[in-house]
Amino acid sequence: MQVPTFQSAASEREELALIVEALSRIPRLARLLQFLGDRYLEGRIDEITEYNIATEVFGRSRNSFDCATDSIARVEVHRLRKRLREYYESEGRFHNLQITIPL
Repeated sequence: MQVPTFQSAASEREELALIVEALSRIPRLARLLQFLGDRYLEGRIDEITEYNIATEVFGRSRNSFDCATDSIARVEVHRLRKRLREYYESEGRFHNLQITIPL
């Protein structure tokens, strides 16, 4: 992944804000997308880890979180991918820019 240029970053931030707003009825997914989008746009993609998602987005304990027994990050990222796909198949189908989350 590359850090976006200023011009593309502005477009990406606009799309991110639009989708976060569209997900406002599902606050967990909106927070997750905002976290992922912010880290990406800030060039901090190395901070996008299962541990950071679980602790920073979903409030799991930093001292006791164990990804082997708690799949919150994997489950919610899967749900977010599904919602993004549904959004871009319906009301967002004409957007020039689409947000995706790689596996």
